[in-house]
Order: sequence, then C-alpha cells, then structure tokens
Amino acid sequence: MLLEVSNLDISYAKSKTPTVQNVNFKLNEGEILAIVGESGSGKTTVIRAILNCLPGGGKVSRGKIVFEDKNLIDLDSGKWRGMRGKDISMIFQDSGNMLNPVRTIGSQFVEYIQVHKDIDKKSARDLAVEKLTLMNLPNPENILNSYTFELSGGMRQRVGIAMAITFQPKLLLADEPTSALDVTTQAQIVGELMFVTRGTGASMIIVTHNLGVASYLADNIMVMSLGRVVEYGKTQDVINNPQAEYTKSLLASVPEIGGRRYV
Repeated sequence: MLLEVSNLDISYAKSKTPTVQNVNFKLNEGEILAIVGESGSGKTTVIRAILNCLPGGGKVSRGKIVFEDKNLIDLDSGKWRGMRGKDISMIFQDSGNMLNPVRTIGSQFVEYIQVHKDIDKKSARDLAVEKLTLMNLPNPENILNSYTFELSGGMRQRVGIAMAITFQPKLLLADEPTSALDVTTQAQIVGELMFVTRGTGASMIIVTHNLGVASYLADNIMVMSLGRVVEYGKTQDVINNPQAEYTKSLLASVPEIGGRRYV
C-alpha cells in the first residue's frame, strides 16, 4: 500500500463545520485514482491536504494520511522539504501560474533541481533538457530560455509535468491538468500522463471534471459532492453501474454523439 487516507476531515478557520468530511481511500503502487465532481466539491482540497499545502488557514482536523507507513500529518517542515518534489509531486491546473513570470523557465527549472540534488548548473540544465524532451517539447533549449508568457498553454503544462517527474516521484498529484486546454491538446497531455505513470510505475491522483479523462486514465474513481465522497470503486463499476444518484446525474450530463456517450 502506497497511500491510505482514513476518516479525513479538512477545516478552515472561519467555518464551524469541516469543509471536507470523512474521506477514505487507498492507493497501491502504480495505480491511478481519479477524483471527480463539480466545482466546490472538495476535490482539490483533498490532494492539497496530501501535499500539506492547504491555503487560507486550512488544516486537517481529523483522520490520517499515511504514505509509505508514515503519517504525513505528523511531519515537520524539514521532512516536508525533503519529500515534496521527490517522493510526492504536483502538476497544477495551469503550470504557468506556478512559475515566476519574470524569470526564464531554465533558471527556475535548474534552481528546482539543485534544491533537491547536489549537482552543478550544467548537469542540472542537462537533466532539465532530458525531461523536457521526454514531454515531446521541441527545441528544449529554446524552452529553457523562454518566459512563461512566451509559451502556449499546452507547452506550459508539459513544462509543469517535466518538472514534476524530474525525480521520478512515487506519487503524482494532478489538479485539473487539462481543463485550460483545447480538446486536441488535452488528448496529448492525457497520453503523456499515461506514458509517465505506466512507464515509471508512479501512482497518480488526478482531479478532473472530465469523466472521459477519468474513465480513460484511472483504475479507480472517487466521486465527491459537497465535501463528501458519494461513490468510490473500480472505474468500470462506477461508469457502468453507478450507485449514487449524483454519479448518475454526472454521467447523464455527458453529451451524446451518435447516440453514444464516450465515457
């Protein structure tokens, strides 16, 4: 077992009741879990809690998050610095927003590598080029010399994925990594995420509104509504035989093409 989340409640300072309540799931090595639901259902809050980066005074108020037999809630800031980016890494909704717009991609990528690995700048830059090449980015040296505003949305996402997989983390957390992209680029990014996870054996939790993406990528699906898990199980079971009315309504909202829903 790589990750086990038990009885998880997440609270914010101004709220009298937990925003997210009683979340339970398990993730084995090499598995992909998709968390689906409408905006505000608590999906992103759950994965931010796993990475201990809840915004606005958010905190885990109950439960456990056990990663490789360690309860992440008990870790101090020093242990987190050693774990983030190496053992657990995140891909953001728009990777361009996580990067400094007044610094080149290369300066930030090299700095990120050197924080986690004792190597010189040239070796770090070579590693960055290697990871960008893996993401099918043309002319990676030109990418490293560019600023975020000079790249398309799809290119920024590939940079974010390249940075996230630099140290071959055991767990990838992907927060709506395709939602800001056109359909063609979405398909390319999904293919690259599948290549990364299946190729390295990494596990992944992907937050998405897109049931098509969830059904294609994930081994298991967890459906959330209003901060609670309403359905959780094997992907084919959830898609083909949903038990919760909310899950049924999500599936019914997928448009039909030629009388068929592509989920």
